[in-house]
Amino acid sequence: MPLLTGDRYLDSLVPSAVRLIRAVRQNRPMPIEAVFADAETIYDRPLDAARALVILLAAMVPDDRTAGDLLRWRANPHEYLRLRAAGLNADAAAMHAAMLSPSGRRSSR
Repeated sequence: MPLLTGDRYLDSLVPSAVRLIRAVRQNRPMPIEAVFADAETIYDRPLDAARALVILLAAMVPDDRTAGDLLRWRANPHEYLRLRAAGLNADAAAMHAAMLSPSGRRSSR
């Protein structure tokens, strides 16, 4: 199988990075800690492991999107997760969730 990142160590972190993304979206701290522990087993030193995860995650982010677009889901994370579970893709769920205030009323944005 060809390398996704061009580096076998970074490639071995891809599943961990995906778990980290899901854990952050679901506000689950235990899997977040587990991902850092996984990275440390590959890179030995905590700073090297964290640096590798940051580089990998940055490589996974579309570069044609604004920070506001990428973080839109944070406007209403519970609604975002509900919409994702209902089958909406991440972009659509974030956009619709941001239109509702956390109380369920339409936002004036």
